[in-house]
Amino acid sequence: MPKDNKDFFKVKNSWSIIKDRLLDGYLPQYFQKLLITHHPIYYVDCFAGKGKFEDGEDGSPRIALKARDGCLSRTTLEDGTVDTCFIDLNYADELRQNISDFAPNGMPEVISGRYEEKIESLLSKKRGYNVFLYIDPYGIRALDFSLFVKFLTYRLR
Repeated sequence: MPKDNKDFFKVKNSWSIIKDRLLDGYLPQYFQKLLITHHPIYYVDCFAGKGKFEDGEDGSPRIALKARDGCLSRTTLEDGTVDTCFIDLNYADELRQNISDFAPNGMPEVISGRYEEKIESLLSKKRGYNVFLYIDPYGIRALDFSLFVKFLTYRLR
């Protein structure tokens, strides 16, 4: 029986705080370094959730968008592109609302559905991109190992 996650977004847990600090520390450098390749970046949060916790703490989508906007505001490259996509089965509408303030810098794509049903189609349209998949499910059962095997052999360039 699946775990009940209805209270997951009330307050950010300590382990989630640490995980999000790691993401926040890594993404700006990742984006900055890859922008100089002159290939666009495609960031996909595969279990995006609501984007914001009820206690006001940012979730991974808002952290990624802040990193994107910060890097794009500092780059001198005219062709610097960071496309963002957020997938969530249960909270897509709330997520859209919680990231709507990022629209002036390019409204992220929000997809309602299961990542394992959407990801291959999304990636097939992003050949030539530098791809960052943030795969952080609510539980380990959501992961389909066969997709990871496909990602190992999938050539985006």
